[in-house]
Amino acid sequence: MGKPVQDGEDELAELMSIEDESPTTEARLRIETETMKVAISVPPHNASHLLDSAVSALLIVAAVIAPMATLKAAPEDLPYWASAGMVGLQLGVVIFVAVSAFAKKLGSSNRLSS
Repeated sequence: MGKPVQDGEDELAELMSIEDESPTTEARLRIETETMKVAISVPPHNASHLLDSAVSALLIVAAVIAPMATLKAAPEDLPYWASAGMVGLQLGVVIFVAVSAFAKKLGSSNRLSS
């Protein structure tokens, strides 16, 4: 365990910072590529909404990219039913993951219950 925190001492001061950033209590999502850098910060009580949005965005990207990659990589002499089956299976997996990720939240939401 870490050393005990003295009165007036900031608990976040001991955390390592990334590059020139200082530690904070905000929820952060950071995505970096060679050509792009995106950083989003929200108050801590909105962290679950930020993560839900990130998961939704990743599922949408997966639903678009996976079938495109499959169709591009499939040999030309592959039967259409096999290509359609692979794409359908991939979309089924994405739908299964989406339902698994959000099923508990949808069941407990007051907006959806009558």
